[in-house]
Amino acid sequence: MTEDRDSDTPLSDRSVNPSAAAASSAKERYRKIFRYNNDAVMVVDLETESFVDVNPAACDLLGYSREELLSMHPEDIHPTDIERIREEFISQVSREGSGFTDDLICLTRDGEELPTEISGAALDADGDGTDPTQMIAMLRDISDRVEHRRELEEKIERLDRFASIVSHDLKNPLSIIKGHVTLARENGNPEHFDAIEDAADRMDEMLSELLQLTREGHLVGEQTEIELEPLARKVWIDCELDPTTLEIESSRTIHADRDRLHELLANLFENAYTHGGKSVTVRVGTLDRDDSDGFYVEDDGKGIPADEQDTVFEWGHTTTSDGTGFGLAIVAEIAEAHGWEITVCDAKAGGTRFEIELSSDRSRGNGASLRI
Repeated sequence: MTEDRDSDTPLSDRSVNPSAAAASSAKERYRKIFRYNNDAVMVVDLETESFVDVNPAACDLLGYSREELLSMHPEDIHPTDIERIREEFISQVSREGSGFTDDLICLTRDGEELPTEISGAALDADGDGTDPTQMIAMLRDISDRVEHRRELEEKIERLDRFASIVSHDLKNPLSIIKGHVTLARENGNPEHFDAIEDAADRMDEMLSELLQLTREGHLVGEQTEIELEPLARKVWIDCELDPTTLEIESSRTIHADRDRLHELLANLFENAYTHGGKSVTVRVGTLDRDDSDGFYVEDDGKGIPADEQDTVFEWGHTTTSDGTGFGLAIVAEIAEAHGWEITVCDAKAGGTRFEIELSSDRSRGNGASLRI
């Protein structure tokens, strides 16, 4: 009887095929990477276009169980993008032999649209070097990235508007300076130099405040209790709208940023002057309705047509050939930043009436509308 020489040899000492061992080790590493990857990993059979393997992260990301996903197709989780992704795979992976990365909207089990980044590559599941039979795809949740991108786009839009505010509101003191320079040259009256100095000081103050606001990221700065009547009269004087008439029927106090409220009133006064002419009368008063707490600014000019009242606060909307379309948009922006609501309607005297309803929730008035 022939003796089996290997019968007493430990298994660890027996000869092992190096190629088989390497393949087994590589397969085990792949399984661990696949299973414990923080990104969702999914394997798609290219012939049946169905999922043949998914890792736990994929189940967590999409809200499905493993069994549910293995009974589904890629189009079930991204129906709107399936054709585009298929074309990218054919073009970049099958033809060029490279992987691809793109943004993709996936549908979760709850029907939520989830922004993801997909990275895909071909798999030769048979290992025979022929055409790929599978695709491995990695999905990463990019909700935070998309939100950040949206905030940046919104910030850019706000900055554009902010630049418009600066440009628009500096025009008034500049026009005052130019007008008084002309008069001073004609008669040398020192009062004109006082007006020029006041306007220049106002511009310097505005620029300093606006620079600070851009750094802090708020359209509205510190808010204090402000008496409406004296501020409205000061704004009227600063705007130099004579011989128009200002009537004030309010002694109320408003919690606001003084300089932004100054700009709001100035833009409303100038709007009345522009559209109502030199004979216009402007009134400032307190809203007398039981359900409202606020104030109004109205005039007895020609008014705003009813079909335009819904669009007067839009950026760029103007009814004059030389208008900028910024004045009332700035008014709405300042009101919103304070947490106020502004509406426009017909005045009793036939002109235009702007009603500003104050919010009792002062936490809204923190300048969040700029968010620089």
